[in-house]
Amino acid sequence: MADSRRAQVPIEQRRRELTETAVTVMARDGAWALTTRALAKEAGVPHGSVHYAFKDELMRSVLRVDLTHLSDLVQTQQDRPVHGPDDVTAAVAELFAAYADSVLADPMTEIAYFELSLMAARDEQLRALAAQSHQEYRRIIVTLLSSLAERAGLRWDADVVLVAEQAMTLMFGAALGWFELRDDALFRAVLDDAAGMVGRRLV
Repeated sequence: MADSRRAQVPIEQRRRELTETAVTVMARDGAWALTTRALAKEAGVPHGSVHYAFKDELMRSVLRVDLTHLSDLVQTQQDRPVHGPDDVTAAVAELFAAYADSVLADPMTEIAYFELSLMAARDEQLRALAAQSHQEYRRIIVTLLSSLAERAGLRWDADVVLVAEQAMTLMFGAALGWFELRDDALFRAVLDDAAGMVGRRLV
């Protein structure tokens, strides 16, 4: 009876539920542990239903959670007034602060992303997927930085892609530091200082 009720769950809802479970498995046990069978066992559903919901999209679905959230954070900055470098720095600081909020509220999703990045160093298939995810992260940040500089009537001191890479390195580096120390105040202070470093690249 329970399995019959599960079968009636709409496919998009099943994907959302299984993705949340996949994040938990991947963050807790590592990327290598994230198999369809492990996910089915964790979720308490038949193995076939995981294949039906995801097929080969399981890992991509985990990454999409993080990318969608970052895209939403960037979107909140697109309509703010920008008149000069201080406004650009403030916008970057707000983005970094929102990123900190998201990590503190849901560290498992970020851990899963970092886990994939580490495992990609040894697995060619994962490497391609991680590279695609990184490029999408960078595209989102490039869009924001380009828009901010244009609205401020300024430009970056290097190609905006390089500035975006620096911003991402600072963001993710601060998050890794938080995972080790669990010092919320330091995490936020580091990101606030990082926003100033990015802002100073405006000319």
